[in-house]
Amino acid sequence: MNAYAYFVVNHHLNYLLEESAKRQRIEELFPRPSLRARIASAVAGVRRVFDPVDLSGPALPSLDNYPYRG
Repeated sequence: MNAYAYFVVNHHLNYLLEESAKRQRIEELFPRPSLRARIASAVAGVRRVFDPVDLSGPALPSLDNYPYRG
């Protein structure tokens, strides 16, 4: 029983090492942005949502020199 337990534990440890190596390779290919960059992006998104919209001009385009205007 003891030998079987060692086999199972070693097999599981090898599996965990392989998964860790895969994650490290993926992290090298696609690095995540830093925490500071992610926070700055979130703050910029919130500011963009709550900034007032400037609607000083007309909502529709002017039809000057429009060829189908009657």
